[in-house]
Amino acid sequence: MYTRGERVRRTNIYLNEKQHQKLHEQAEKEGVPAAELVRRAVDAFLLWYDPSYCPTPPNPPQTKEEPFIPRINHGAF
Repeated sequence: MYTRGERVRRTNIYLNEKQHQKLHEQAEKEGVPAAELVRRAVDAFLLWYDPSYCPTPPNPPQTKEEPFIPRINHGAF
């Protein structure tokens, strides 16, 4: 999750109904905004695409559940 003072830019994305539903279900389950899950997914993709990419470390999770941390599979795309 981004912190106050961290610069973020607003971006619009278009999701199909299933993507939208699953994204919001997972966000509710983790107790984080859907935008946080999108940022994590973008970080995972950028790390897969460029191993030298260094994502901004997230804040500690605000829920009791473990955060979703995507596994990087370089052959997935």
